[in-house]
Amino acid sequence: MIAVLRFGPVQGGPDGRALRHARFERRSTLPLSAACVVANGVREQLVRLLALELEVELVEPVVPTAQERRVLLEGALVYRVRGRTCDAFVVVRPLDARRLVALAFREVERSEGDALSEIERTTLERIVAALVPLCASLCGTLGPVTAQTPERAAGDIATYFEARTVAPPRVAVGFALTRDPVEEVGARLSLDDLAEIELCGSVAFGGGEIGVSAFSRLRAGTTLALETPLGAQGILRFGGVAFARGTCGARGERGAFLVGGTAA
Repeated sequence: MIAVLRFGPVQGGPDGRALRHARFERRSTLPLSAACVVANGVREQLVRLLALELEVELVEPVVPTAQERRVLLEGALVYRVRGRTCDAFVVVRPLDARRLVALAFREVERSEGDALSEIERTTLERIVAALVPLCASLCGTLGPVTAQTPERAAGDIATYFEARTVAPPRVAVGFALTRDPVEEVGARLSLDDLAEIELCGSVAFGGGEIGVSAFSRLRAGTTLALETPLGAQGILRFGGVAFARGTCGARGERGAFLVGGTAA
């Protein structure tokens, strides 16, 4: 698992600029290429078993919380696949199980109250068993395969993703691992890599207070006397974060700021 920096939706800043607030989110280190191999295998196996033309999309790997794992696996058919590097799971949730059976028997989608017959359960298990070998690209050489209770599996999985058919009825098959792959760390960024990035800075050099009545009378041309004495230090900020303290002045016809020290 790694933490990735993502940015939220565009919001208006106090000075009229468009801002995106940054946040860190957990992300699986499972390579998308490995998940894509599995998703393509799901498509090929379902086409072969169901004799239907299907397109499949990938729901990229995530690191679900304990609550999310319980919701994902509630009532699901789960196979645990012992692997060389870790264990994998094949997960089919109840709604997807009914849709798979309906596709196998060329029927319309089943209602939620319809229980599967013995032959339908056997058909479903054979379809899922045909997907188990796809786990080899996730956890290496495969060992024994056993049915697993959803509760036990929910406590063991670390990474989860889905292969989902595109056209209705949409059917999803989940795959999970007991361990997130070890992160491969590449070369670190250097200052040369960031040389083309520009930072927007501002300097706060004065402040004061004004009454509400005086505020209501502000007009173009009004002069405000600041409480900050001349020669006082200013603060240089980048992105709203105080970076340095120093002295405000001028260079030629432009304002200038002499850095005196960090704003720790």
